Amino acid sequence: MFLGQIINSYEYHTMAEEQGCMSSGPDIREKVKEIRGTVKKLELLIPGLRGYRKLEDIRASDELLRNEVADRLDKARNSLDSIRKKMVDAGDFANLSAIASAMSRLQQLSGQVRHSEQGYSGIAANIRVDEDTLNRLYDFDSEFVSSAFNLADFAAQVVYQQDTIQSNIASINSMIDEFKQKWMTRIENVEGIIVR
Repeated sequence: MFLGQIINSYEYHTMAEEQGCMSSGPDIREKVKEIRGTVKKLELLIPGLRGYRKLEDIRASDELLRNEVADRLDKARNSLDSIRKKMVDAGDFANLSAIASAMSRLQQLSGQVRHSEQGYSGIAANIRVDEDTLNRLYDFDSEFVSSAFNLADFAAQVVYQQDTIQSNIASINSMIDEFKQKWMTRIENVEGIIVR
């Protein structure tokens, strides 16, 4: 059964990349439904496997979402790296530690988001997810994803100027704090559906 989970996860990820799901935005529920193959649709009809298949779909959606968010955080970090190089070229060494700190925080958050535990627990999963709970999580994820997109967009728009770089780095750090809070709240909400 574990090998089947790995294969299904790989198939979802591969099909999602091929069909452009990775950049579809925060609500990817419909994309996951669209990329189900005939066999997966049949699994929904087999008694006993329907709940298992739905949990796999939730996990696949979660993985796609987290990878997209982590990619956005990586883009923000790359934007800051470009600014850091311009700072060095300009001889502005006073602000290097501040931008390096922001880059480090982004790298750490990206890793946490990308590699957080999915919570595989097999066919008899101790997870209770009703439609309302799932929709609340997706609504929250919309804010979570938007926060990452806004951070990446802002970092990409920052142009190095010695007189404004400190305020721009402060704004980025504030956005990182906001994102980190949303990430921690998301973890708490997701863990809240697991029956201990």
